[in-house]
Amino acid sequence: MTKYERHPAPEKLLRQITTEAVNLLALGTTDKPGDAALPETGAALIAKAWGLPQELLDNSLALIQRQRRLVGDGSGKAALPDDQLLEAYDGGMTAELVWGLFETAVRLDDAQDRAKIHELALLLADILDFDEWIEVSGPGGGEK
Repeated sequence: MTKYERHPAPEKLLRQITTEAVNLLALGTTDKPGDAALPETGAALIAKAWGLPQELLDNSLALIQRQRRLVGDGSGKAALPDDQLLEAYDGGMTAELVWGLFETAVRLDDAQDRAKIHELALLLADILDFDEWIEVSGPGGGEK
C-alpha cells in the first residue's frame, strides 16, 4: 500500500507544481492560456509562503521559462525527461498535492495570493481527474 504524506515538504510541492507547469505547456492540456501561467504564479507563492531559498524558486522558474521557449519555438521537445513529464498521478497523489496547496494558502497573508493558490488547486484537481478518482473509489476509499 502506498503511503501518502498529509503534509508534503514544501520543496516537494514546489517540484510538483513546476512539473505540472511544464506539463501544461508541453502537452497543451488546458483550453485557457492563462491556466498555463497559474502554476508559475503558484511556484512563486509556494516559495513565499514557506520561505524557500530564492535559488530553488529561480531553478523552477527557469525550467518553466525554458519549456515556454521550447513551445514558442515549436520544437516539440520538453524541458523535462519523459519519465518526469508524464508522471501518472493516482488519486492519493492528487490529494497530497491539493492538501499541500491548501496548507500553503493558509500561510499566505494576502487574500489574493490565497485565492490564486485555491484556483491552482482546483485547476490541478480538474486536470488530474481528482473527482473521477473520488467517484470510482466510493465510500470505502477504493480499498478491498
